Amino acid sequence: MAKIYNQAGWVNWRYIIEEGYAFTMVVGPRGVGKTYGLMLDCLEHERPFIYMRRLKSQLEQCATPEGNPFKRINTDTGRNIRTKQTKGGILFLDQDKVVALGVALSTVANVRGFDFSNYDCILFDEAVASEGERPIAHEFSAFLNFYETVNRNRELLGEKPVQAFLLGNANRLTNPYFSGWHFMKTALSMIRGRQMVWRSGDHSRMMILLLDSQISAKKRDTVLYKNADRGFLNMALDNAFRTDGTNIKSMPLREFNHIVSIGDIGIYKHKSDRLYYVSSVTNNSNYYDGYGMGLKMFRQDFYNFRIFYLVNKIFMFESYECELIFREMFDMV
Repeated sequence: MAKIYNQAGWVNWRYIIEEGYAFTMVVGPRGVGKTYGLMLDCLEHERPFIYMRRLKSQLEQCATPEGNPFKRINTDTGRNIRTKQTKGGILFLDQDKVVALGVALSTVANVRGFDFSNYDCILFDEAVASEGERPIAHEFSAFLNFYETVNRNRELLGEKPVQAFLLGNANRLTNPYFSGWHFMKTALSMIRGRQMVWRSGDHSRMMILLLDSQISAKKRDTVLYKNADRGFLNMALDNAFRTDGTNIKSMPLREFNHIVSIGDIGIYKHKSDRLYYVSSVTNNSNYYDGYGMGLKMFRQDFYNFRIFYLVNKIFMFESYECELIFREMFDMV
């Protein structure tokens, strides 16, 4: 845990970067040094990067003096990083030197004329959408397609892959990246075990949940944070595992028929009894994405499951994590 935070309590970006993963997702509370720290590290190591936001409107705000993401760094370091709008994006300039290229995920398919060969780092800021924020069709695929455009054939030429850092506040468990990488159940298991770092076996992905932040603990005493909405990290830490466990039991799937799968869970019906079982085993048959339109359609098509859960209590769950994901899918957290 000490490696994730530096001695002052901020995110230790030098350690995370040197781990060398192609995709690193860092999720945690606001104001602990996620964006600021990574941008500052790139500047200090003279590493031009792609600065990404989800929506065009968000990127356009970054082109204003008030919305310039380098505003605080300019104040703290005496730099004067300014913006220059160009077709399809924004250039961030320190003197006349490009330090970052700003793009929006919602419009990256329209970006033309940019040479990405000078960029080996993508900083995707606020990758986890806030409540009510406009969805992007096939968002996870759109991000991967953009990554492929930037990465090109680097690995075939013996070069290191582009490093993509997806930074997000702990808003929703049901987001395109947790769902696309099938990370929802793992995230909840990490929270339950107070584990902050997960690494994939193929050294492609690293997931970091910023638990037990000293900075975050101090901010909880401020007026704003005493009245702030609770993100999924707080929800999971406070509520996820406070249950008597009477509906938690591992059961043999051979006794059930698959009904539907969404995100990281599958829902099954017993072959002879009026019992539904939620498992971490999913099935590609009748599968819904656990975010965006897929989630909306699931809630519409299987709304009766919500009623069954709330009224009849005819559900059993393989684990506490499966029950929490089920509740999240129906917005019952």
